[in-house]
Amino acid sequence: MTRILRRLGWLLFAAATVFLLHTLSQQQVDPSNRSLKAPDSTDAVQLRALQEVVGDDPIVLVAFVVRGDLPMLASDRDELAALRTKLAALPGVAAIHDAPVPDPGLVLMPVAIHDADAMAVAERVVAAARAGAPPALQVRATGLPLIEGTIARLVAGERQTIVPMLVAVLLAAAFAFYRHLGLALGVLLPPIAAIAWTGGSIALLGHQLDPIASLLDPVLLTIGVAASVHFVEAFRRERAAGRDPEAAASAVASELRTPALLATGTTMIGLWSLATSSVPAVLDFGVRSAFGVALAHFFTFLLLPAWLPHFAAGARPAAATTWFGARWFDQLRRARGPLLLGSVAATTLAIAGLFRVTSDNDPLRLLPADEPARVDHDLLAARLGGVEAFHLLVPARSPAAEPTRLLPFLAMLRQAPGVAGLAGQPTRNTDGALAVPLVLQPGGSGVRTPLFDDVERIGRVLGFDDVVAAGPSVQIARDSHRLMQSLTGSLGVSLLLLSACMVLGLRSLRLGAIGMIPNLLPALWLYGALGWWQRPVSVATAMIGCTMLGLIVDNTLHLLHHFRHARASMPTRQALRHALDQTGRAMSLSSAVLMLGFGTAALSRLETTVEFALLATTTIAAAWFATAAILPLLVAAFAPRRAPKEHP
Repeated sequence: MTRILRRLGWLLFAAATVFLLHTLSQQQVDPSNRSLKAPDSTDAVQLRALQEVVGDDPIVLVAFVVRGDLPMLASDRDELAALRTKLAALPGVAAIHDAPVPDPGLVLMPVAIHDADAMAVAERVVAAARAGAPPALQVRATGLPLIEGTIARLVAGERQTIVPMLVAVLLAAAFAFYRHLGLALGVLLPPIAAIAWTGGSIALLGHQLDPIASLLDPVLLTIGVAASVHFVEAFRRERAAGRDPEAAASAVASELRTPALLATGTTMIGLWSLATSSVPAVLDFGVRSAFGVALAHFFTFLLLPAWLPHFAAGARPAAATTWFGARWFDQLRRARGPLLLGSVAATTLAIAGLFRVTSDNDPLRLLPADEPARVDHDLLAARLGGVEAFHLLVPARSPAAEPTRLLPFLAMLRQAPGVAGLAGQPTRNTDGALAVPLVLQPGGSGVRTPLFDDVERIGRVLGFDDVVAAGPSVQIARDSHRLMQSLTGSLGVSLLLLSACMVLGLRSLRLGAIGMIPNLLPALWLYGALGWWQRPVSVATAMIGCTMLGLIVDNTLHLLHHFRHARASMPTRQALRHALDQTGRAMSLSSAVLMLGFGTAALSRLETTVEFALLATTTIAAAWFATAAILPLLVAAFAPRRAPKEHP
């Protein structure tokens, strides 16, 4: 009866997992990327106030350009006038505004869209413009609906391509290494189940997919596979010691419970620290990924003890590796001078590079450089001097509303770096509030945030304390700046909590402090290198610190856990050799799997995913070096000389 109930339970679990995977595949994409914008910030409030003056209809800029940079013929302009009437009659089009430009070879039509599905209307407008344009003209189009719609389309495609590709690559790598399908599938089962239960639950609750959320599946898959590798390696080691499959799986579950629990906790802390962000997408990613990691480790101990004895009993046991720890540690000791000197030099340079780090975030950089929406945006921005705008929002009865005082203010702003000029006529609503549109030169948040601050500072100097910069571009730039600041704070919180967990988990202040060093170095080296290369920190780059810090600490915990227990009966150096024997293979293999997984994710079309994947791969490689090479030398030099007291 017990066996029947157990089988029924596994069938129900499998059915629920398949259902959740199907639900996950049907998850809708957020077409306007609302979750990337802080809804309650001051800039969000000012944007709503601006919309009361100018309306909230998004604009698509449709440009008709003469091929060869020649002046446009009068006949072509006549055809465009007729096409303008047709475009204005399309469903969802609110109006087509006038936009005179001095360029004789270009006609610009700003199309205001009044529809809930702005992306679909924008695509219909552009398609109709291309179909009806005279043959001698090229059609270029840009605007938030098109850019955000393109991002949404790429995000939807990521789940259909990158994740299956990642599963196939990891399965092939596991099979090539283990030469046994049961072991290879066992490595992938826990993370796939974690993705299904995490992502499927999110989809069932009606949450939409955004560019940050699209990182969740690759992160959970690679983290889960790394955890499974430690379990599988320990199982093969127990089988090599002569245990039968059932006893080996049970022994491994008992042996790894403590280090796996510590690894789970530290990884979750690193991810949870992202929840301090005010941007909903980052906050959601931190909470959801932490929950998914907990599920991945839970499924590791739920599924593998049942799977391995039945489907991997005939797998080749791990070869004896009692020589590995001694040989590796002896090589480290012979090379300790250059290793430590090089590490100190690299760390010193990295610290100096931190003072050169800047932050910048441009939503357009989410798109590949060859994506038509980005190509059109860049070409129009270069030709017109800028295609994005912000508004100077002047409240009713403000002294700045007087033309004699407003005009000198605008003259000063038109000379400000980053402002290309006026974008049209001022608009006033029935309450008397005034909005003046200004064209922005191309740039990211690193340039625009100081510009918007300067606009308001100049206003205060002139006595216009109530005048603000407002608009989607203002909100996006300042949200990005706030996000960078919050992620810096998250990294600090993560460091403190991880240090406390390391000390408590290892029951040693000195071991905990030593263990944090190889986990701090990769992040320090990464951000220092970005500073020296003058590569601005973006959203993806900033998230690396918190995400990777909680992940790469796993190998450190496994190594120090085995060292601590061996140290109870062995001298320090012998205990280190034993710990390296027990964990060296799993550390190297799990790091290789993580690098392979994130490296595969770099094939994405989304620049955010590519940047995150490449930096994650580099960080993991640096973490492996720090843990496998630097940590043993630090432990040998500074670890307690007497065995730590064991607690029952």
